[in-house]
Amino acid sequence: MNKSNLPDAHTEGQVSGEAADNFVSTYYQAVNSKANLQSFYVNTSPRYTISADISINGQLVATPADYLKLIEAQGNGVHYDVESLDAHVMNPSFKFGMPENLHDAAKAERNGSRMSIVVTAVGRVQFGKGKDAPQKMFNETFVLVPNWDAMARNPPRGAKKWLIMSQNFRAL
Repeated sequence: MNKSNLPDAHTEGQVSGEAADNFVSTYYQAVNSKANLQSFYVNTSPRYTISADISINGQLVATPADYLKLIEAQGNGVHYDVESLDAHVMNPSFKFGMPENLHDAAKAERNGSRMSIVVTAVGRVQFGKGKDAPQKMFNETFVLVPNWDAMARNPPRGAKKWLIMSQNFRAL
């Protein structure tokens, strides 16, 4: 690893913060609309030879589709609202699953596109509509990794820049 290619502290903070904001916004919008969550996970990328680790209140969930079934089982009117989030760079030069011929690899490393990022979201889940509906606090931590397919010279339309490699949801 060439240290001069690593992103500087400003780039790490900016890229990880923007990635967390964008990810949390689109992810919880999909959760709240009970949309297919598959495209958010490493499971959809042929570059990753492992499946995402998904833990919901201490129970392992095998696939994103199984997680969506749990969300759907909560019924209508359930809404997740993130109140705060935090992001930190876990690895500034993530390489797992990286193609050997990554387009402009040195630039991707320098601009923060090859980082893995830990994102923590804290919020409330409301079970029903109206101010009297029951609510519960939640804490959710994600490890996001680069979507190598989104970094190709001609990436697939709508490819997400970051994918979930690990997820830990806990109702408080």
